[in-house]
Amino acid sequence: MMQTFTDLAERSNLLWLQRVRLGSSDYITLSQLQQHDYRLLQSVRLCQRYLRQQRDDMPFWLNAVLNNHVAELDKILALPFALSAQVLLAELWLALQQKNKAHYFEQYCRPEQSQFICLLADKPAAGRLFRAMQDFDIRSAIQIAGHSGLTMQRAALQQLAADNTLDTASLAELNYSLYLLGHHIDEYDIVQQLQSAECLTPRQLQLLLLGASAEHKVRIVNALCISDIALAVNAMGFSGLAKFCPLLLEIAREPAHHAAAQSALITMLGA
Repeated sequence: MMQTFTDLAERSNLLWLQRVRLGSSDYITLSQLQQHDYRLLQSVRLCQRYLRQQRDDMPFWLNAVLNNHVAELDKILALPFALSAQVLLAELWLALQQKNKAHYFEQYCRPEQSQFICLLADKPAAGRLFRAMQDFDIRSAIQIAGHSGLTMQRAALQQLAADNTLDTASLAELNYSLYLLGHHIDEYDIVQQLQSAECLTPRQLQLLLLGASAEHKVRIVNALCISDIALAVNAMGFSGLAKFCPLLLEIAREPAHHAAAQSALITMLGA
């Protein structure tokens, strides 16, 4: 039975919206995400086959990916989507056109493109991009070295630590990347540096707490309770320390922090 245009486009759009939400979920496995990506790609391939002409009633993202509007790096970054959705669009386009990620890496030439490139890069590509980033976006070079596990660049990062021209955010990110690459730095100190530089993210906090001792976990939570209650709630959940359960239950009664506290309790105790 032939599927109508509406069937194809609506199914693809539903899968797209689900995928965007799943990307920020703490409770989905990599395997589940990959399975969903496969279903989304297969659905978009059907649209590519049967819906080649642009239509006003087609979802904006689908029009963009089917009409090559995301082939150029600057064009995809200009689309009104969150960065993670832009990366997802790029990966869909690459799969549809049977191209590899080098298509975008070869267009990389400006700092404002760096975050997108960092998210798209795998480890082999990250090693090559690290050198290019050093020339015009040192902070992104620091980030990609840590996130991609570029241990061969640890010496280069240690040399940067002596650079007095680095701003406080770049220096904090540098110490975090060195920590990820195995350099011993106190987790509490890194949290304080990132927080003071106003660049501490929940993901960074999670990884630092995974490596911290119970004593340092308590110090980190106590410090964040003074400066940022939302991050403090996240830290309680990431810490895995049962002593924070009563406090999280109390915080969960506050409407402003209910969802975050519930999420922290699930992280700590399971569903």
